[in-house]
Amino acid sequence: MSHPTHDRHPDPSANALTHGLTARRPLCDEERQRMEVLVASWTSKDMPETPPEEALIASAAIEYVRYLRCVDAEEAHLKPAARLALRDWRERKQHAVRRRAQDLPKDPASVIADLHETAFGIDWMLRHWRMLQTLIASGQGWTSPDLTMAMHLLGQAPLRPAPDDSSDSAHLWSDARLAYFPTAGTPSGPDARSRLLALVTATITRLETLRPLVWDDLDRPEAEAIEVASLVDTTKDGQLRHRYRRDAFRDFHKSLNALTRLRSERSKNDAREQKMMQTSHTHHAERPAYVPPPPDSRNEPPPAPESSPEDRRNPQLASEIRNPSPDASSSPDPRTLGRTDGRTETARPASEAPSPPSGRPIDAPRGPNAPLDRS
Repeated sequence: MSHPTHDRHPDPSANALTHGLTARRPLCDEERQRMEVLVASWTSKDMPETPPEEALIASAAIEYVRYLRCVDAEEAHLKPAARLALRDWRERKQHAVRRRAQDLPKDPASVIADLHETAFGIDWMLRHWRMLQTLIASGQGWTSPDLTMAMHLLGQAPLRPAPDDSSDSAHLWSDARLAYFPTAGTPSGPDARSRLLALVTATITRLETLRPLVWDDLDRPEAEAIEVASLVDTTKDGQLRHRYRRDAFRDFHKSLNALTRLRSERSKNDAREQKMMQTSHTHHAERPAYVPPPPDSRNEPPPAPESSPEDRRNPQLASEIRNPSPDASSSPDPRTLGRTDGRTETARPASEAPSPPSGRPIDAPRGPNAPLDRS
């Protein structure tokens, strides 16, 4: 007998039909309109130039609509839980205030100080003060328990104050006694009731001003913490919804990243092609047919610079440079006479002896042992 096998991993199509969190198609006309608006808006803003870019924009819109669907599903399940958590928290705070107020007759000063530290305690005091105000305004008046409660709400015991006491509790006691508990021979008057009503009204106004300040400082942070803690769904269905929302958000970013990469590559290719076309056009238009090698090329020696006739060492032409024959009438160079006489005297004949230059006698040759002429 064969037993049916159970798949451990649920089919996404089954999940799409069950709760619609994995469906990539609109589930209602509202989602279809939202998707069409997103596609039209993103297309007009991003201006796709190729079909792949249009497909990626449509894919991003689909994933974003699915992400919003998951967010709505989570809020639909978590908002009631948050409301229930806040309601339970308020009930606990109110119950703690009522239990604390039970000790009011024993220690009114300490209990009233504790009630002022929380907005729920101020609400409890306001409720009792308004009840006492209504009794005065309606003309019913106070009874002995009402006077005792009023003294307790001021943090005082229901006792006659000292004659020199000028506190609110002393004024309340005297005005209440004159208005509703007159002694023999002392009639009650409307002035005492007016002063008592004004005192109760001023106390209510002060508490109403204090209440939002205490709520913002003490109770609001606690309420927000309770609400945030209630938004964490640790059940199996809650974790599944969270995973679907995370997957939709991840797929949405994948489509955007793919669109960005595609556009970046396309812009790089366009810039590369444009640069190549500009380079080719410049090469064919501006470069001449033949470019001579530079002067410092190794294959060709550098050309000699053109020189002017003034730069030459000998301005005469090569054909004009000759050794002229010595002239008999020219006199020899006087710089060489003294050095060449001794070497040429014996070789020359007497008829060819050189004539002495005018104005200078010729010294006779001397041997190595000849005396020096001291004249």
